[in-house]
Amino acid sequence: MSARPARVPAPIPLTPAQLRIAQRVADGESTDSIAAQLSITAGTVNVQLQHCGQKLGVSGRAAVVHACFVTGQLPPPEKAASPEAFSEAETEAWRMVAIGATSQEFAERARISRDSALGRVRALRERVQAKNDPHLVKLGWSHEVIDESLTEMASGTILRVPTHR
Repeated sequence: MSARPARVPAPIPLTPAQLRIAQRVADGESTDSIAAQLSITAGTVNVQLQHCGQKLGVSGRAAVVHACFVTGQLPPPEKAASPEAFSEAETEAWRMVAIGATSQEFAERARISRDSALGRVRALRERVQAKNDPHLVKLGWSHEVIDESLTEMASGTILRVPTHR
């Protein structure tokens, strides 16, 4: 559990432009690719993602993607068949990435070294062929390893799940 006090932010909807960026981040696209597709600068992409994190009360691109799915601001990805079951260690790594935990926070929670934590995330990305951590989060939703029940973020924010689900 986080030592920081839990915060339940008032729902602040992302703008359509921010949602377009967040969707592309979830798809694993790079900042430069997103900027080129949307005819904006890479700096604008980065600033908009920072604003997304502020509105959602999270830090990091992977946490922004997860928060967008939990809050219903992005539709959850289609379900995918898993080749085989995921281990407890893989599931834990997926959850740590989704909540925006740093590698050090992950290591401390799992009682492993920081290098081991990084290695677990790297191995998981390779196994599911994720392009990067935000894409890993999207794939975690696809494989039903993470879902809207994961609401406590590393930042201390508790995400609000829409009642219309």
